[in-house]
Amino acid sequence: MATTQNTFTGDGSNLGPFSFTFKWLESTDIKVTVAGVLKTAGTHYNLQSLNYATKTGGQVLFTAGNAPANGAAIVIYRQTDDTDLVSTFYSGSAIRAQDLNNNFTQNLYVTQEANNSSATATSTANSALTASASATATANSAVSTANSAVSTANSAVSTANSAVSTANSAVSTANAASASAASAVSTANTANANATAALNAAAEALAYVIVANVAAIPASPVNGDAVRVTDSTGIQSFTPLTGVPVGFIGDPGLTVEIYYSSSTSSWVWVRYYATDPESRYASSADLSQAQADILGLDTQKLDVTTAASTYQPISGMSSYLTTSTASSTYQTQAAMSGYLTTGAIGTTVQSYDADTVKTDVIPTFTVATRSTERTITAGAFDLSTGNLWTCGAITVPNPTNAVAGQTGAIRITAGPVVWSSNFKFPGGTAPTIATFPAVIPYYVSGSSTILMGNAVAGIA
Repeated sequence: MATTQNTFTGDGSNLGPFSFTFKWLESTDIKVTVAGVLKTAGTHYNLQSLNYATKTGGQVLFTAGNAPANGAAIVIYRQTDDTDLVSTFYSGSAIRAQDLNNNFTQNLYVTQEANNSSATATSTANSALTASASATATANSAVSTANSAVSTANSAVSTANSAVSTANSAVSTANAASASAASAVSTANTANANATAALNAAAEALAYVIVANVAAIPASPVNGDAVRVTDSTGIQSFTPLTGVPVGFIGDPGLTVEIYYSSSTSSWVWVRYYATDPESRYASSADLSQAQADILGLDTQKLDVTTAASTYQPISGMSSYLTTSTASSTYQTQAAMSGYLTTGAIGTTVQSYDADTVKTDVIPTFTVATRSTERTITAGAFDLSTGNLWTCGAITVPNPTNAVAGQTGAIRITAGPVVWSSNFKFPGGTAPTIATFPAVIPYYVSGSSTILMGNAVAGIA
């Protein structure tokens, strides 16, 4: 492969000179980048020791203050101008060998540079393939983790069986607790009355202003202002307010007392209690029902015999996952939105195919490439279908689907040939071809401009 660039590494102080060895056509075709940034000749660097006789090699000397940084990649490369041919021939003018050589050299250099760019693209593709292999290894590891999860699930079944035994023991304990429940209710009522009295004594030290709801809390309080909110709905979201008990939710039946502290610029929680204290106690009928539930006297409750005949026993649950095992081992459905299903491959996502040519990178081919020669007719010349064309003695129509950058050639087998307006020839005049076949290269510079080269006639 032809050398079209030389690379170096900066050390933060070295200005050069850095020598390059590749051939070049014009000194303006020699480019320099530092750390991927294109530099300007005459500003960041100067070219020197250029051999204009052989147009090979030379040196780059960076200007003061523009030394490449330590570790920065310096790339000196050739980028041959492909906008126009170096030499243009006109009808009746002399054709010099040097001009022909320059044109062919220009085409050669552009081709070499394109090949090197293709090689770089292939290297990038190989790196992507390596990353794909790593992803496969990660997937295999995930399978191993899933197998481990199955083992954990089996262990959970064993734990559940043990829990059944513990539950049976708890039933016995609950029966004993039922006998003490009535006594506990009386004790709790006494304790509640004492606690209420203590809270009232402390709270009454403040002179509270009664407000109907959270919206009525003063917007511009002063230090020591105290309010009693009889409908505390939404107070858990009120700000500023400090000291709210964790998990407290305001309610129309709960009264909340707060006071304002200027030292913290915030309302401070004091206490809460039922607006109607009597509503907190169960009726004797409710207590009787509760006792019946505890003692198993409610016929609507599920007994052991009915449970065994209607529901799945724990021992039959070995193939099921517990919710704790599932959440710690497997991904939830909601979290799977960023994953690709296998069914999408080949439909919405292109599957991997090493023989697929991409249209957004320069491809590198490992076999010879060929293009089918197509025939131009007086009524059809669609450039999107090929690069190589042939025609006889016709009027060549302006081509359709012409896109800048396309190149190719037209083989003419007979004359005369009349060219439409979009074809532009050197000197502005189409050639008169006397011997056939003849070949004319072309370059599409725009949708309505086809630049034609000189005809090479009489090719046997």
